[in-house]
Amino acid sequence: MNNPKSTQLHKILLAALAFIVASTTFSACRRKYTPLPDGYFRIDPYPESYQRTSLLQPFISFEVSDSATVVLRNDTSQHKNSALWLDIRYPRYRATLYCSYHLLRNNLDQLLAESKELVYRQSIRPDAIRAGSYEDDQQKIYATLYDLSAESATPIQFVATDSTRYLLRGALYFDEPGKSDSIAPVVDYLTQEIIHLIESIETPAR
Repeated sequence: MNNPKSTQLHKILLAALAFIVASTTFSACRRKYTPLPDGYFRIDPYPESYQRTSLLQPFISFEVSDSATVVLRNDTSQHKNSALWLDIRYPRYRATLYCSYHLLRNNLDQLLAESKELVYRQSIRPDAIRAGSYEDDQQKIYATLYDLSAESATPIQFVATDSTRYLLRGALYFDEPGKSDSIAPVVDYLTQEIIHLIESIETPAR
């Protein structure tokens, strides 16, 4: 015949063991379901506030976001036939818009053809490229914006010209490749920034 006290102690020990096992299992499960860190790209845009960059004066000026940093990579005083290179950096999105400014020397058609060739060469799906045109006859601005899709290394490119004095072209690159569905909202936002840049171009009076 079992001792009642021994039986009760046995039950207490079993209950304690079960509690320990359950606690350990629950703790292990919680470790497995630690929330993942935030995604790499942030898609909430800055407030719309702009600064006019004068780094390319006396040739041209335009507006960029206050959140961007602009760096001129060569001296405008030395600019005759070679291009001027300007980097517009968006630190929050780890993206850079690489721009080049060209003086026209009866070579507009050649530069436009080169720009189009670069677009199609850098696209992974040339058949999916979308091109949109912009014209402002009053300001003498004529531009084409190329959408190469978020899968491309450079998803957005553009070319803008007054057809007689200058041609400005740019290509957007991210520091690191990302999945198209995660960077697409960022590409959409930066596309609007590029459109604003084009629409804000000013050149000295003739």
